[in-house]
Amino acid sequence: MLTSEPIYSEYSLEELLDCLQHIDQVKYPERYQVLLQEIDNRKKGIPSKVSFRQQPKAQTLKRGDGVIVKLISELKLDTSRLLKTIFIVGGIFTLLAFVFTPQTEGYGNFIATIVFLFLCPFLLIYCIHAIKRGEIEVKSITVKRSDSPGGFWFGIFIYATFSTFIMCSLIWQTYT
Repeated sequence: MLTSEPIYSEYSLEELLDCLQHIDQVKYPERYQVLLQEIDNRKKGIPSKVSFRQQPKAQTLKRGDGVIVKLISELKLDTSRLLKTIFIVGGIFTLLAFVFTPQTEGYGNFIATIVFLFLCPFLLIYCIHAIKRGEIEVKSITVKRSDSPGGFWFGIFIYATFSTFIMCSLIWQTYT
């Protein structure tokens, strides 16, 4: 596996300080000096040359994973924040439906519908998030796209298919 030089200008100050604690000064003296210089620049208020968390477009072209990965990786969507928001809103609405819905016949079906209405978009956004990160968690096993592309895409397929099928079933059930 090839290791490339870290681009310290893309790191936050906290990440730089963490790297300083873990770098092997004897094995990587040049990296150590560059790291010290970048930390010194940040403390002096000199901004980095590249904005944080910005991935160069050339990197997405080098991967060679295909058009889908390139398009999703360039998507300007903060998926981790969106996942947290959907999860919290879904939990709140499910709790409210559970508490305030009269307990009559069909009560359980209504609560299940509310849960699935939030679970389906959550899984679809999780698929986008997994493609951007390059790893997905399937049954508590983390599968990386670089290690096992077949397993990774199978996990994406399962989550996306399940989510789409449930969403279509809910819509079909509502309007028939």
